[in-house]
Amino acid sequence: MLGLMNAAAFLPSPIAAFLADWIGHHLGRRYPVWIGSVLTLAGGLINATSRNMGQYIAGRAFMGFGTSMTLTVGPTLCQEIAHPRYRAQVGSLYTCIYYIAAICSAFICFGTRFIDSEYSWRIPCYFQILGPIAALLMTFNMPESPRWLWKKGKIAEATRILGKYHANGDENDPLVQLECEEIKQALEDEEANSQTRYMDYFKTPGNRRRLFVVCIIAVGTNWVGNGIISYYLTPILASVGITETIKASGINIGLQFWNLGLSVWAALSVDSLGRRPLWLLSTIGMMLSFCIVMALSAEFAKTGSSAIGTATIPFLFGNTADGITQIFFGFYEYPVEILPFNLRTKGQAIFIAVQTAAVALNTFANPVALAALEWRYYGVYIGILAVLSVIIYFYFPETKNMTIDVEEISIIFDTGRTGNAQAATARLRRAAQTNANAEVRSIREDYGGKNDSDANTPIESLPN
Repeated sequence: MLGLMNAAAFLPSPIAAFLADWIGHHLGRRYPVWIGSVLTLAGGLINATSRNMGQYIAGRAFMGFGTSMTLTVGPTLCQEIAHPRYRAQVGSLYTCIYYIAAICSAFICFGTRFIDSEYSWRIPCYFQILGPIAALLMTFNMPESPRWLWKKGKIAEATRILGKYHANGDENDPLVQLECEEIKQALEDEEANSQTRYMDYFKTPGNRRRLFVVCIIAVGTNWVGNGIISYYLTPILASVGITETIKASGINIGLQFWNLGLSVWAALSVDSLGRRPLWLLSTIGMMLSFCIVMALSAEFAKTGSSAIGTATIPFLFGNTADGITQIFFGFYEYPVEILPFNLRTKGQAIFIAVQTAAVALNTFANPVALAALEWRYYGVYIGILAVLSVIIYFYFPETKNMTIDVEEISIIFDTGRTGNAQAATARLRRAAQTNANAEVRSIREDYGGKNDSDANTPIESLPN
């Protein structure tokens, strides 16, 4: 029942994700965010007022449906509006906000443990409605995606939004003109290749690589053991001798503060350290942490030593540290970056559907497997992490410092299995050369993701 209760929030997500893609394509990027927030708000109220387990699970399902709609389109909208200079950080910080809510949740749940009535669990449920209310209030006047507007023929409005948010209202700013040119060129290329349907993911090698990476991220960031610590911290601590509620709650609060700081650091480091190093560092780090946790847990099972149980705690922090570094710098940012406009929300819908299906299965199976296998269950995740590290090394291209526009980054998957940033940049330069003036080309040199010495390189000599 515990597994079903936790998994209920993820079960309706595949349907919600594809519905959000359809709404986002036909009505605009903003509507799935608003509709999803309203449904999440309704689910929170059903949760808080539930009279039986069935109603409580239904509330969880409503919240999951609404949250999945928002997550399908929200990351895309953020990156399509963000200024190029801060796009990577904005995209990465998107999910860091989760830990602000997690800290509040940890304190609220800690405080309500001392209430000797049903309000000990109803009060935290009521607090769940604050998030969607805040989302609705903060987004009611947000701009539409310039790329969506351009796609629908509303070019003047798209240019106005880019000018307002990227150039202090100057629609003739060279950066704005460059972004318009790249959006136009990217949409023309996609139309020429008929990239408008889900089946288009199977038509070209580049799209097949995109689909493979999106699915790997969706499954990999949830089947690496982080779900055990997130949802089943109490039984994990009990397995190493920490059974007091006060101690378990204190460790949980400490984990949330730790995770918030680490996720923000990872988000701000995406362009200085790069995506691939962070992926590999975190995945290998999690694998090593699980090896140590597994060994200590096995020894505790034999000896019952409280010292060994206590020694496990720092490595639980280390495991979440590596996991959060992996997840929160690119959990939603990387899939958006690598997808072309016409396939972007479709890719996010696939990502959310695969991710939530994986989470639901993982969340349902974890308590059963943990109870049956105990410390041996960690070995499953050690094996998954080892395979994932190899896949990341061979199939995840680097996209750091390609900040001029998300359309430029999406082309990198069309330049080979491991990607070629110079070739992707050069392809867009050649495409815009016939339409752009010398000033625009100069701006492109500055923002093209190459080093300063390349700024004076003639366009004709750039790599193919």
